[in-house]
Amino acid sequence: MSYLDDWGLTPEDDMFHTRTDDRWWTETWWNAWFVPERKLIGYFYPVFRHNIGVQFGGVVVYDDRGDLEWEVPVFDYDWHQEIPAELDLRDAELANGMTIKCLEPARRYELGYKSRDLELHLEVEGVIKPLVTNGTPPFNKGHIDQICHFTGEMVMEGETIPVDSYAMRDRSWGPRQDGRQPTVGYNYATADPDNAFLAVSQCKSRDVWDVTTGFLVREGVWSHVDGGRRYVERDDAGHPTKIRIEATDELGRSFEAEGEAVNHNVFKTYPSMLCWNSLMDWRCDGWQGWGEDQDCWLPRRWREYRESLKG
Repeated sequence: MSYLDDWGLTPEDDMFHTRTDDRWWTETWWNAWFVPERKLIGYFYPVFRHNIGVQFGGVVVYDDRGDLEWEVPVFDYDWHQEIPAELDLRDAELANGMTIKCLEPARRYELGYKSRDLELHLEVEGVIKPLVTNGTPPFNKGHIDQICHFTGEMVMEGETIPVDSYAMRDRSWGPRQDGRQPTVGYNYATADPDNAFLAVSQCKSRDVWDVTTGFLVREGVWSHVDGGRRYVERDDAGHPTKIRIEATDELGRSFEAEGEAVNHNVFKTYPSMLCWNSLMDWRCDGWQGWGEDQDCWLPRRWREYRESLKG
């Protein structure tokens, strides 16, 4: 398992991390998957707050049929589930029916789920060195961001839909207090394991998005992204429609990525976190790949920004 040293991970990163007694201590396990030809994106996202004994989150699938949770094909998202006793994330069956099984430490997993709306069977394999951070804005806690290969199938609306895509695996742990949501852009895309990018940005003033962290993989060479800008085109309602990233990495390489949204979904991940999320068709360094745009706001700031667009 020499890849663990190169990746900056340990087998313990598949388990719950040592927590403080902060009541806001939060640990997450987030995965996305795509079916681009159906303009479809799915999220597998359980969240744990052990210090208050609550698990929340769930499984969401959306396409281009609607923006809101009651318009999308699947929105199975709970707020007050009980955390199962002696839960081990390496072989977990959660209170809402989600399952996680580690097949190879920090690298390969099986994800499962079954409800009235969805049956899910996915195998997840990490194929790119992750970004591992602890304290780099906007991440004020432990954070893992890794491109994975997702294969398997989902059964939805009576149809079996194959899944074969590259998308993100995201783990986080640390205090996450409601009401302190920064304004963040989260953009990534993958052509193949040798060509991909992640750019995380913060908006400090109106429509100025500074890239604070991320990574660039060009012809198999991975490097940390340490600066740049995110530019956003929006429709009349404020939804992001086109994104441009201009950034540089620690090797001095620059890149420009342009993405076009093929759908939109408003996802209230936490009470104080409103995300406009989109499956994106990206062009970067001459390659085409699929990925996401996540446009994340404190709801009050979003209302103020949307009002300003009317002026």
